[in-house]
Amino acid sequence: MSDFYGSEARAGNTAIALPKKYTLRYWIAGKRSSEIFHGIQQLQAPIHGFRGNRESNEKSGQLNFDLESQHPLTASSLNSVQEDVHSPCIRYRWLPWFLKDSFVVAWIVIAVVLMLAFVIISFVNNATRKGFMPKLTTTKTPQGFSPADFLYSLVPCLIGMMIFLAWQPIDMYFRALQPFANLSSTRGSAADGSLLLDYTACLPVEVTIKAALAGHYKVAWISFISLLSATLPVLSGGVFTAQYFIPRQEVRVAADMSGFYALVVLVVICSLSFVMIWPRQKRRLPHDIRTLGQILSFVYESRLLYDAVFWQPRSKTDLVTRLLGTLTGDQGSSRYAFGVYRGRDGREHLGIDRLRRPESGEMFIATGSLE
Repeated sequence: MSDFYGSEARAGNTAIALPKKYTLRYWIAGKRSSEIFHGIQQLQAPIHGFRGNRESNEKSGQLNFDLESQHPLTASSLNSVQEDVHSPCIRYRWLPWFLKDSFVVAWIVIAVVLMLAFVIISFVNNATRKGFMPKLTTTKTPQGFSPADFLYSLVPCLIGMMIFLAWQPIDMYFRALQPFANLSSTRGSAADGSLLLDYTACLPVEVTIKAALAGHYKVAWISFISLLSATLPVLSGGVFTAQYFIPRQEVRVAADMSGFYALVVLVVICSLSFVMIWPRQKRRLPHDIRTLGQILSFVYESRLLYDAVFWQPRSKTDLVTRLLGTLTGDQGSSRYAFGVYRGRDGREHLGIDRLRRPESGEMFIATGSLE
């Protein structure tokens, strides 16, 4: 996987694509097994493994190749990569645009201001109960269409849908970054809290329960709010209707108060929950992780690729049992971390490996700030 050399420190807005010689494949563990494993296969890979191929390349004078620039990496480029993996500015560089500090402040301010405006306008002069003039005709067509009912159903529903859609990428980000947050701890993380964590593949209710039981309360709350916000367009679209007020002998738009009180509670909860989305430093990464190439950039030189626990698992249960088990008496060997490790090529890389290995010692876990 020398094609990925230096990609862990590549700029956050650069897409890292899989070269053509890597393909997605699946296989069955055995003839009697029905369990399917998915993985990435390197076509025409050397039979004797990566290490032997790298050594032979170095002996023949071949340099590492930069996948992005399509030019050989020079000695200065190699030194630059070694310096980058220790830089806090590289380590904590990437966040999605909607969770950068300025945007998070904007979301909180907008959410709180709109929430207060909604509550104040709704309860001043008891407008929702007494109703207000629709400013549109309330007469229904022969087909049953009323302009007033349509407008006061569409606008609240549209606002509720926008709030619901705004929570979806936030929810997915915190799901995807939770394994990296666990791995960024100085004590590392067991496999069940990192390599085996599957929040992005879980259903909404499922991820809320699993995250709460695992102690990942921020993920649990945000996924709950993401699901709860789905009720906003449904509820808000049916609260306001045109009603005939007999004492005044006129048609006014008024709210169904039981539904309206429920809507107010939901709006307050969803608005105040934006305070929870401020990501801590351990949820920052050197670059995005939306593609397989970007994820592989953190493990392409890791000894995990040739770790004994991944060799010929008989079933998924067998693989999970191996990952959760301790291979040696050293407790650090059964924990994994995200930091600077010594790769199979003898150089330092930024990515995922066992927290401690007898041959290379303990990983360096960055805890510094961006300044």
